[in-house]
Amino acid sequence: MCDLLRRIVESQGYTVVVSPTAASAKAAFAAAFPHLVLMDWMLPDMDGLELSKAFRASERGKYLTILMISGKDSPEDIATAIAAGVNYFMAKPVERKVLDIWLSAASQQVRDCLQREKDDQALTKVQEELEDNNLQLEEALSRANAMAMEAEQAYIEINQIFKTVAGGIILVDTHCNLLRCNDSFLKMAGVKREKVHNQKCYEIFHSCLCNTEDCPLQRIKKGEKRIESEIEREGLNGKAAYFSIISTPFKGPSRDLIGVVEHITDITERVKAERALVESERRYKELSLVDELTRLFNKRYFNTQLQLEVERANRHGHSLSLLLLDIDNFKHHNDTYGHADGDRVLARLGQVIAESLRVNDVPCRYGGEEFTIILPETSGEQATVVAERVRTRFAGEIFQPIPKETVRKTVSIGVTQYRAGESVQSLLERADQNMYEAKQGGKNRYVLK
Repeated sequence: MCDLLRRIVESQGYTVVVSPTAASAKAAFAAAFPHLVLMDWMLPDMDGLELSKAFRASERGKYLTILMISGKDSPEDIATAIAAGVNYFMAKPVERKVLDIWLSAASQQVRDCLQREKDDQALTKVQEELEDNNLQLEEALSRANAMAMEAEQAYIEINQIFKTVAGGIILVDTHCNLLRCNDSFLKMAGVKREKVHNQKCYEIFHSCLCNTEDCPLQRIKKGEKRIESEIEREGLNGKAAYFSIISTPFKGPSRDLIGVVEHITDITERVKAERALVESERRYKELSLVDELTRLFNKRYFNTQLQLEVERANRHGHSLSLLLLDIDNFKHHNDTYGHADGDRVLARLGQVIAESLRVNDVPCRYGGEEFTIILPETSGEQATVVAERVRTRFAGEIFQPIPKETVRKTVSIGVTQYRAGESVQSLLERADQNMYEAKQGGKNRYVLK
């Protein structure tokens, strides 16, 4: 199995290191700092979840993508694995097609993690430069304040810092008047130097902190020594831009507060990268439960949810019904018009089903052209209403696979109500038999037994 997985992963372009134990995996991880880890839950010398946690706790753990395979596949097991730092979870037996899909999805997250690492490194460098420049600025201001005889030299030093520091620098007095700024700030604010004369800081570079208790100037006037803020404002291109602001007191020779020194850094790209990564992770988790074509739940979720609903029906004595749908003559449609158009039919049926149900109903793509709908607290008679609604709405859909030719498609539906004490398999078999009878009875109909 390990050799098979190695060949599959290598076919995706990865350089692979195989570790038969957790101990050797730790050593390989420390030596190579991989970007992707494919691991089993059950390892000979350690629980796979503990190894996942150990990797996550490492210095590079936050840039790592972990794919776990296991014979365990209950929702609780999946939730436990995700809590331990696993990004993707795949149940055994491993199918080559499924693994290829996950590896392709994981490769995007690997790229996102690499970009995030690069952005973090760049941010760290900027912060180090910022701290160093702030220290230089504070030292220069301190010397200027402490020794009037060195005022001219301190003035030259401050000018140099204003010109060379990365990001914008502004000096603001206690009344919010903009005393001084560098060229980087003017470019950031999109204004000419002559426009900032006798202007308030919030008139030139307004943010959500202005005129509030969270304004850095107001907080420094109350005694705070250093304030780090992140703000969002409209950028020069009309889109949202994000900035990091570090504010420190600006004092005169007698140590009285003159105002505030602010260093402003554009962090828009970093914020966008972080949000894109969060959205990517959300999307990958959704894909483990949702069929990508129809946007309905997949078969794995159906199997889990049907078992839960059967247990709930037995526990509370509630009704439970199941619909099994199959598109009539779908193979002929694919053979005639092609699989791409067949996919459009499948996707549209998914929309029709979703639009025909209640919030607590569970629509799933069972496989191929078969769909299922779990109807909690619903009798068989009530379920036929849903079946008829889906049948008539889908039968009314018009498809145009080729110019000047329209096609209508229909579904045959097996409807069944759960009988107390019966197995999930028995319920599915009755629904399947009813659907078969609907097919035999002329199609485009439902059968309830």
